[in-house]
Amino acid sequence: MYGVIIAAHGTYSTGIYSGLKLVCGEIENLKVVDYLENQTYEQLDANLKKAYEECNAYEGVIFIADLLGGIPFSRCALNFGHIDNVRVLAGLNFSMLYSAAVIEPSGDMDEDVESILNVGRAGITVYKAT
Repeated sequence: MYGVIIAAHGTYSTGIYSGLKLVCGEIENLKVVDYLENQTYEQLDANLKKAYEECNAYEGVIFIADLLGGIPFSRCALNFGHIDNVRVLAGLNFSMLYSAAVIEPSGDMDEDVESILNVGRAGITVYKAT
């Protein structure tokens, strides 16, 4: 199992996790880091480090940020992107988070991450009545 850390602007991380708990219940391998309006980079970095320390006993750690190039994504990439068993993803959505939380590692982390990204992409669609 992978450790999963959600990092996003405002309370988006907390909000999406509350929805996931309705579907899955409490998820031990998942940690939430909110980037709040008055936080400094140092405070965000400390919260990310704490979450990472709680997750690094898993086979790998997957950070999922809300926005490519946003502050949570950038701080995750800067602080943890160099670690071999860490991946930093952007574009957080519910499908992607669910997949990351429950995926069983295949032995190839990059393959697993690609699967998570594909699930996230597939969850974006439009309904049209026929």
